[in-house]
Amino acid sequence: MEAIKALLNELRRCEIINDYKVNFSYNGITLEESSVAFQRRLHRLYEDALVDIPLLAQESKDVFGDIIERYAESQQLFDVPDESVLESMNREIELGNTNTNLKQERDFVKMICDCVSLQKYYLGEFASAIGYQAKTTYNESNYVEVATTSSTDDNLIKGVKGLAKYLGCGVNTAQNIINSEILLNKKIQYSTGDGWRFRKDKLTDLLEKEPEILKKVRKKKV
Repeated sequence: MEAIKALLNELRRCEIINDYKVNFSYNGITLEESSVAFQRRLHRLYEDALVDIPLLAQESKDVFGDIIERYAESQQLFDVPDESVLESMNREIELGNTNTNLKQERDFVKMICDCVSLQKYYLGEFASAIGYQAKTTYNESNYVEVATTSSTDDNLIKGVKGLAKYLGCGVNTAQNIINSEILLNKKIQYSTGDGWRFRKDKLTDLLEKEPEILKKVRKKKV
């Protein structure tokens, strides 16, 4: 459950550094890195957490449901500038204020708003993944668009056909490997709403360290 704990810890974290003109960061992500870097971090943590979810007992899921509610309330109380502050700064710039410090502050406020939206989004996604209907809801229009990065896509093997292609075997053999739960237990395989996903980097590492691990499964007849 360490991966789930790591995700939830990041979703409840709100650490802002703004020492005026020099350092601007949210949860260790700088203004130059932007909310895109924060999204990548959260998506990676979320993917790791998805691998642990099939191993959870219902009792554990119920406990995490209570945690989700507490964290959702905590997110609502984050001491951060809201959209009204951002709108006010944008209006001032539109009216002709050319102060570079104001523009930098505006960009930082926008980044904070985007990052908080991402935290709310991934908390909702985690709730759905464990089958929990959160009591706290958010206006979806406040969410930033969450785009899966190409680097994330490159590290994913999608579905039984994707696994078969990657391993160079037939679809039936790939299905046998999935059913064996070897990859599930190794935290390489996890389920999403539209099928199985496999972490390519972890699968490659497993096959390098234990090249024989899938051979018995591959010999099974359907």
